[in-house]
Amino acid sequence: MFPAFVCVLVTSIFSMCSSVLAGDLLQWVDDSGVTHFARSLESVPTQYRNRVKPEKPNAEAMPKSAATQRVGPTASRQEVTAAGGAKPILNAFSVPFEAYEGDAQRVIVQVTFNGSVTVPMAIDTGAPGLIISPKVAQKLGLFGNDGGMVLTAAGGIGGTVPAMRTFLDTVQVGGAKDTFIPATIMNSVSESFEGLIGMVFMSRYSFKIDSLKHVVVFEEVLPDPNAPGGRNERWWRSQFKELHALRDAWMKHSLDSQPGEFADRQVKEAEKLLSKLERHASLNSVPQAWR
Repeated sequence: MFPAFVCVLVTSIFSMCSSVLAGDLLQWVDDSGVTHFARSLESVPTQYRNRVKPEKPNAEAMPKSAATQRVGPTASRQEVTAAGGAKPILNAFSVPFEAYEGDAQRVIVQVTFNGSVTVPMAIDTGAPGLIISPKVAQKLGLFGNDGGMVLTAAGGIGGTVPAMRTFLDTVQVGGAKDTFIPATIMNSVSESFEGLIGMVFMSRYSFKIDSLKHVVVFEEVLPDPNAPGGRNERWWRSQFKELHALRDAWMKHSLDSQPGEFADRQVKEAEKLLSKLERHASLNSVPQAWR
């Protein structure tokens, strides 16, 4: 299970304030075991203020971006004066993980989907997307909710298997969060976790794995002005291309089938997903040429 975090009780409010004035960060651990950092005591939720301790980041041990920009998730974004001009302060999130699935080494973290269902998931930097099990999809109410879910095929080492394609509203790992995530629903490869988190989520952060402390540290990256909705041109084009291809393939199958009720239903599901993607693209001012 997750490693235990030691919460340090601060006996003097004055000592905490003095450390902040001296330029230190404040560190605290929430009830889920997630470590946070903040610039001031006011940025820490009231129920956690008795857990706060000063933390001086080690500039040599931390990535350069974290050493100069790291703050807690409860702190608001602000501009600071630094060499070369003002830069936004970025958040960092430390998340505990399970290191083993039996004898196999893994990075298994607790992930919350759509703000309602939390399950163990394995981080896989070699996977491009997000894969969840049918059990998770069932808990989320994705089957029969009229939100769009089209039958497709997913390939892997073992060959091609049936899968479902959809979108999730939110995916959250500790304090790291992303929205509107394409997801593939297929059987899990293990009883120890309910799917894989690939680069579709982690590309929004820089991250490192501390195998000694059994934590993953996610650090926000500066937003790219040429990536509407946090996604680059290639991502937007590939999403539209995939869904158009799925819809067209099912339309052809519908014409070839006698009767074609099942294929007709898949065409409608693909069109629902295309409409959802189109709305999200419009909200984020995605160029029409990318769609």
